[in-house]
Amino acid sequence: MQGSQSAARTLALLEAVAQDGGRTPAAELIERAGLAPATGRRLLALLVEREYLMRIARGRYAGGEKLRQLAARVSPHARLIETARPILRRLAQAERATAYLGVFEGEMVTYLVKEGAQTGFTREQMQLEAYCTGIGKILLAQLAGERLGAYLAAPLVPLTAHTITDPEKLRAELMATRERGYAIDDREMAEDLGCVAVPLQHLRGSDYAISLSGSPARFHPGNAPEIAARLQRTAEQISQRLGH
Repeated sequence: MQGSQSAARTLALLEAVAQDGGRTPAAELIERAGLAPATGRRLLALLVEREYLMRIARGRYAGGEKLRQLAARVSPHARLIETARPILRRLAQAERATAYLGVFEGEMVTYLVKEGAQTGFTREQMQLEAYCTGIGKILLAQLAGERLGAYLAAPLVPLTAHTITDPEKLRAELMATRERGYAIDDREMAEDLGCVAVPLQHLRGSDYAISLSGSPARFHPGNAPEIAARLQRTAEQISQRLGH
């Protein structure tokens, strides 16, 4: 019990100092934390020694190098990935397909989760072009006019004979995508793949989406509404698990 109390006090002081950033004298933060001055000074010295904090002025401290390194390793997507992975795994198994979670970053799609049949070459943390992928197209469809216009001004390279590379045709496709609420990749990324994607609408400006992909014999525009409905139910389940 005594050890857990000591750890709790140490963490409380570390959090208080790191959040304060050196604006408040450490003695005041120690008092706010309900620590005896001698205990607080001892904990500060330990945290500085371990490089979780650093002294920036007399009696003032801020986050140290070790704390910065740890923070850099924490993915901003970690909670979403942890929540979505088992749900997408069950969906992929039920559909006998590959389920993905992706995010729009730097005008590209970063794939955060891949579950199910190992269809295609995509792997987790891989980035692909947005204009020819299901997840990319549903997220591009959410963009405001100016940002979408800037995106469409860049060259669109054909990856297959089905890739939409004409900017105005792609704009029309994205408007249709926005209207129906789901995107279709009809062999646009790879000749042997079709994909349907829907957004996770309650998460940080709709920068995230999920998809199912597989053989074009099944994942084609005619089957897209039915597949999209299952994906939308899955998206709602993920959002609910996250408290939205």
